[in-house]
Amino acid sequence: MTSMSKGVKRAAALALLFLVLWLAWIAVVSPVISAYRETNERIASTSERLNRFQGISNNYPALKQQIEDLVRQTAKSGIYLAGNTDSLAAANLQEGVSGTIERNGGTLRSVQILPVTDDGDFRKVTVRVQMTATLPAFTRILYSLEADKPFVFIDNLDIKNRRARARNQDEDQNPELVIRFDLYGYLRPSLS
Repeated sequence: MTSMSKGVKRAAALALLFLVLWLAWIAVVSPVISAYRETNERIASTSERLNRFQGISNNYPALKQQIEDLVRQTAKSGIYLAGNTDSLAAANLQEGVSGTIERNGGTLRSVQILPVTDDGDFRKVTVRVQMTATLPAFTRILYSLEADKPFVFIDNLDIKNRRARARNQDEDQNPELVIRFDLYGYLRPSLS
């Protein structure tokens, strides 16, 4: 066997040294540097979120005051049904629709209070109304319900002519209509 020259031995030793250093870099140093970078990124992200949350918490008293002001304004606006309980609100709605019908030339036949339901954060109070009126009177009633407060909504509207029309009879210009509908409004939500 021939022996290697000194230059070849040195080159092989240097190559082996670089191989060992390169493997040490890949196995030890590179993961440590990568973990260090990831940790710094997480720290920066967490610090940014912390600063945002601190800004929000600093604004909390002012925002809370704005919400309380808005609640007071909506309570005074009259858009919600009056009454602290479901039954009081239903009674007020029943009384309001009865008065509106009578004032505008209609005749109330019946008003039935329906069960109160939840509609999101609101309590929906509904009454079923049956009445008679001419078309002009019903138009005034609808306008009055729409223009007044609290805000109310009509659903399930059913209108029928009171008298069945016989053939070859003159049509009445303002026939008496039998009208049924559900009228509902909302209670002011409580902010608990």
